[in-house]
Amino acid sequence: MKFTWIPFYKEFAEKLLNYRNDRKSLLKMIYDHREQFLANYLHDQDGEDDLCPDIDPFTTMGLFNRGIKLNNRIKSTSLFKSLMGIVADIPSDFVGIPILNNQKSHFFGFRNHRKDSDIENLWALFEKVVKNENFETEYNRVIEQYLIKVNITMALFWIRPEDFLAFDSTNRKYIKNQYGIDLPNRAPKYNEYMSILNDIKQKMKSNIINEKSFSELSANANDGGTAEEDDMNETWHDAIVETWKRRKNIVLYGAPGTGKTYDVPELAVRLCDPDFKANEKGRDELMERYNQLKQEKRIAFTTFHQSMDYEDWIEGLRPLVNDNNQITYEVEKGIFKQLCEDAERPVVKDKQAGIADNAVVWKVSLMGTGHNPVRTDCMENNYIRIGWDEYGAVISDETDWSIYNGEGKQILDAFINKMKEGDIVMSCFSNQTIDAVGVVTGDYEYLDSLPDYKRVRRVNWILKGINENIVDMNDGKTLTLGTVYRLNSITLDKVKTLLDKYKKPTTMESNTKPYVMVIDEMNRGNVSKIFGELITLLEIDKRKGRKNAESVILPYSKKMFQIPENVYIIATMNTADRSLGSLDYAIRRRFAFIAYKPISLEDDAPGFNADLFKMVSQLFIRNYDEYEESEWLQSFKLLPADTLSEEYRPEDVWIGHSYFIMKDENGDDNTSDRLLYEIIPLLEEYVRDGVLTGDAQATIDELYQIATE
Repeated sequence: MKFTWIPFYKEFAEKLLNYRNDRKSLLKMIYDHREQFLANYLHDQDGEDDLCPDIDPFTTMGLFNRGIKLNNRIKSTSLFKSLMGIVADIPSDFVGIPILNNQKSHFFGFRNHRKDSDIENLWALFEKVVKNENFETEYNRVIEQYLIKVNITMALFWIRPEDFLAFDSTNRKYIKNQYGIDLPNRAPKYNEYMSILNDIKQKMKSNIINEKSFSELSANANDGGTAEEDDMNETWHDAIVETWKRRKNIVLYGAPGTGKTYDVPELAVRLCDPDFKANEKGRDELMERYNQLKQEKRIAFTTFHQSMDYEDWIEGLRPLVNDNNQITYEVEKGIFKQLCEDAERPVVKDKQAGIADNAVVWKVSLMGTGHNPVRTDCMENNYIRIGWDEYGAVISDETDWSIYNGEGKQILDAFINKMKEGDIVMSCFSNQTIDAVGVVTGDYEYLDSLPDYKRVRRVNWILKGINENIVDMNDGKTLTLGTVYRLNSITLDKVKTLLDKYKKPTTMESNTKPYVMVIDEMNRGNVSKIFGELITLLEIDKRKGRKNAESVILPYSKKMFQIPENVYIIATMNTADRSLGSLDYAIRRRFAFIAYKPISLEDDAPGFNADLFKMVSQLFIRNYDEYEESEWLQSFKLLPADTLSEEYRPEDVWIGHSYFIMKDENGDDNTSDRLLYEIIPLLEEYVRDGVLTGDAQATIDELYQIATE
């Protein structure tokens, strides 16, 4: 049954009215259960420890009418039911309820924007509505207050859904598309609001509007009331992540200070760990999870720069000095190739077989090739054996390597020290074939009871008695005479493919976890040179496993390379940087570009100076007030100010909001330093470069005066 929330919400409003003149008790109730209510956001301008001295009824109801998960809304209503003695059942649905933006969940501003009467006015309006009394005066007074926009119509719908309709964007769009009715995107005056509501009610009675109640109308506006919980609670970040999932590669672009790099950790965590519930966590918890994912090698970070090249990104030759002080060159993986290999590594679900998550694959010769007694003994007794017995059981700095003319030193180091439990061993039968695959299960042992080949590692043979040619698997290379060495070309996913071929129950599953490559300042590097021939592989349908999958042979290692399906790229680009033109169209069409525009943070970031932000913003746009009225809608069309050169778009050069957070982590005011050493120099550079006209100098001089007062 839909609308189970209505009886609870109406009774909640009546019970809440009891706190009209006892708000300290209401605040204590909330703050005593702050964690359960997920109310860490409910604070004044100096951060989480600066508790609100007062609260209004609509902000209180916003605790369970904001962008949080369904189960958390139910938990909050359940807790309020217990604390306030509500008789009505806890809602089993929240169909049709418009919710607050998580970044704007208050109905009053911080103390520097809050008048003494603001919260009292909200209570006065609430009381009149709950008591069904005329509230014209109270309503018209409230809609003039700071931060009160169309959200007040949402709050009235919460407490009396049969009488009021919310004018939120979802309802406005639905009513416009379905019935051709334009609702205002602001809170209208009382008479206009009542007139619109009465008109809609009449159209319902006349069947011009199909729905028979405001709650039904609101439910249908929200996908017929059947929308999934995550869809109803979708935020700006959710929308970006959904685009990212579809396109695989995205670029966040905008002017400096718009929060592009700041947003990357949250977007990456939302993609890699949806169960983390990023919208309910603080910044510290978010960054902790982000850094954990980096440690798990699920996220790699790099900054492009002018000296970065293909060798850093994919692979290149690196000099290596050997034990004889001779320089050799080895192929070294670049940061992106390493991430792709990690993304391809299968996930070991069941540890019974003993395979390690980071298992290395080794080639082992058991007394040479072909059938022999050592091979037979190893297969029967679950171990591998190698020789050089005369060196003795213990290999150390005291070992006399002259016994075998130094032969076997590196092999014994690999067998004793580098081979680990959980690694894979392949038993070499000829220079092209193997006859068994096993998992190392024990440390190095020296069994003097054996007649020869006394050096032993315990092994769980998961596949034996085969005759498998592995040259193709080994990138075309045959097996050499070395007794033990690492098979660098054979990865864990190739081992899984081999086990699947022989229908052996495997504890490995294909890795579907997202792996993220973060590129900061993408346009600072020569992107075409860095990506090279891999630019084609970035396309969605060219990824490994797709119908049109493509691969390339890498120039140094000569190995085939593909980009896995579960690799995602997120990049940032500063549009004020003149290197933006270095991106050719081949690069651009393989990324989804997401614009970031400056927005006010006065209700979200302690220490944000809204006045200075507006003052500087008006050097770039002339419709600042309208942009603010739109609640910083990112699709809003910005009109260039007279002080902006006609060659530039405002969104490409307009200094972003992060420049105007004037308090540091310790709460110290850095307004003067911010203005003198960051904002003013940037604006002056804009004037010199012709981005801003000379008329902007008057505002710059005023900023200088503010900074030096």
